[in-house]
Amino acid sequence: MEKQFDIFVAEAPGSLAVHWGWLVALGLGLALLGALAIWRARTATLVYVMFLGAILLVAAAAVLVVAFSLTGYWTAFFVHVLWAILLGIIGLILVSRPAISAEAITLVMAFYFLIAGVFSIGFALFAHVRGEWLPILDGVVSVALGAILLSGWPITGLWAIGLFIGINLVLRGAEIATLGLGFRALSN
Repeated sequence: MEKQFDIFVAEAPGSLAVHWGWLVALGLGLALLGALAIWRARTATLVYVMFLGAILLVAAAAVLVVAFSLTGYWTAFFVHVLWAILLGIIGLILVSRPAISAEAITLVMAFYFLIAGVFSIGFALFAHVRGEWLPILDGVVSVALGAILLSGWPITGLWAIGLFIGINLVLRGAEIATLGLGFRALSN
């Protein structure tokens, strides 16, 4: 993986190397936004759920436009209208009831982590892959995350999504800032 990064940095266009500061600033901004999301995880959770609901409402309108633009294809028309109605209902629920929606999403995430972790551990133990400790570690962490989310549910539903998004933003910001610093070395 490190070699791919080195190849990417070495073959990057010169304009990227000249403007390395923008990447560092973007990375630091994302990391700061992630730290804010971790600090205010409940607020970040509610904002994210409402944002997701708004995206689904826009998608419902777009699918409805597509449905009416497909004249002459009745089966496609009804499928698209039903899909738009479903997206619209889910979007309205997410926008109007973000706390309950966050709890439901967190419950689904908890079961996903539990099931994915068990399958990852089972795969590592029975597939006889080389270096099975990494899938086992991945599975143990997934099962632990699922158990934590499930044991504190519904309270975990109010902060878990914001916390996970915050951690993701901090890590992505660090990656982008590191990329910018790699381009800085090229520009010198």
